[in-house]
Amino acid sequence: MKNVAIRNTDCTVYPGTYVPAQNETDLQVALNLPHKGKMISPPANVTELADLYKIEVAIPGVEKGNFLVFADDNTLSVAVMNYPPDKDENFRLHEFNFECFKRLIPLPKNIDAEFANAEYRNGILYMNVPKAINPVVNQHIQIVVY
Repeated sequence: MKNVAIRNTDCTVYPGTYVPAQNETDLQVALNLPHKGKMISPPANVTELADLYKIEVAIPGVEKGNFLVFADDNTLSVAVMNYPPDKDENFRLHEFNFECFKRLIPLPKNIDAEFANAEYRNGILYMNVPKAINPVVNQHIQIVVY
């Protein structure tokens, strides 16, 4: 597999303009390349509360800068580009071996992704997506992962 450089090293950290470490176009190219291992689809939990949807996705061993999270209409897209460990490391067992994946999570029409938030802690991506009173058209909104 040809290595694709998709890291943006000129990232700024909040507060200020958010520039993701990953480039969406380059990540899409990487997702379409053939992969050694099977593409994974991590498990997710979606809980409906009175005023929001709470989403949890189990993704161990990833840096939060490797996430790209978007809302397109009523679909939440979680994409990750994970970099394999150095070949110099002497693993006896190495099971966190995924390069990249994209998980789509369909949500009802009454979400307002503009006010969604995401946080990555202890191998789990936690997201809160508020409900809207009326259906909202969410056109490709990026959700920052803290």
